[in-house]
Amino acid sequence: MDAELESMLDRADELIDNLKDEYKNCLQAKYVTNKAQNITHEVLEKLRHTLDHAMWRAWDKYVSPNLSEKDRNRARVYFPIANDLQRFRSTLGRGGMADLDNIHKNLYDFLLKKQPFSSNDNNWLDLLAEIVAPGKHATLAPQKRIEIPRSEVSKSEVGSVSSDPFSVKFSKGEEIWVTFVLDDYGVIALALCKEMSEKTRALIEEMVAIIYDEG
Repeated sequence: MDAELESMLDRADELIDNLKDEYKNCLQAKYVTNKAQNITHEVLEKLRHTLDHAMWRAWDKYVSPNLSEKDRNRARVYFPIANDLQRFRSTLGRGGMADLDNIHKNLYDFLLKKQPFSSNDNNWLDLLAEIVAPGKHATLAPQKRIEIPRSEVSKSEVGSVSSDPFSVKFSKGEEIWVTFVLDDYGVIALALCKEMSEKTRALIEEMVAIIYDEG
């Protein structure tokens, strides 16, 4: 694994640890802090940026040497995440990689295989790109449950037993915050960050092996 890329992925995992602690504080206080919002977004931005940096590594090794200085300066290099082949090739084109399939076919085939339109298994990349898109900032909402204790009613001199459902008395329910969800997407935020971190690391490990022809 490329040392710089691994460091970026490790930093994302450190942020997830920070996020766990902040979520715990928020659940106890029944309040979503700005810090919790920011760390959540920071984790996902870090993962997206690491994917882009891995793509830049490939571009710098295989594409940049063949470009004019003008084309290098205006290239916009991103890890392609697209919903159809045209957008996929357009993203590559903006990075001066329109002919990547000729320059490095194995890398091109790998990137194509990882697209959301190639397999539903890649839909997490589409979600990642959407959440961290410019101008987006997904908000956190608490996932709650209401606990209503059931009163016990004396039925005999022997002792107290639970009454039938029609005669039970209820006290006011207690609201308990269980976890946090990304409000616009209905997914558990911490679980999503962990899953995306694991999948990003696995993808980049595979991609680095292709870039540097390891195995």
